[in-house]
Amino acid sequence: MSVTARLARDEAIADALRVATAVIGDDAASPQALAIVAAIKRLRVADPIKIAALSRVNYLAQLQREAQTMWNGHYEAEATGPEHDVIAGIDTPIGRFRTVTWRRRWSNGRIAWASEYYLNDEPITIAEIEAAGLSQRPTTRQRRRVAPPSP
Repeated sequence: MSVTARLARDEAIADALRVATAVIGDDAASPQALAIVAAIKRLRVADPIKIAALSRVNYLAQLQREAQTMWNGHYEAEATGPEHDVIAGIDTPIGRFRTVTWRRRWSNGRIAWASEYYLNDEPITIAEIEAAGLSQRPTTRQRRRVAPPSP
């Protein structure tokens, strides 16, 4: 059954229930009227609407953006280290997903984001996040080594 046909069927069932309710009104319903209403309701329950596909949500990217936005609003650009952290969280279908995010300075002087992730207050790794379906993109790039030019 197509989505359009299913929606039309559900609308017809809803109309039938409205008409039956209007006919019965405030009077006590007869056993026959109750049987008709029950049969109509069973039609609605017998064929529930099924979701063909869900839109995929990248909860990891959403959480990282939120944490970085919070950090930028709270600290100066030069602040680094775990003592300058923020905690951000979002609700997902499988529980509360949160992160503790800060910026760290690498040995070459560059600054990078660092994060710890938690799902329902339990630590979780990137591999577990991807396996749980909370991330819809690779979190690391696969870099190829480029051979130096030959002389």
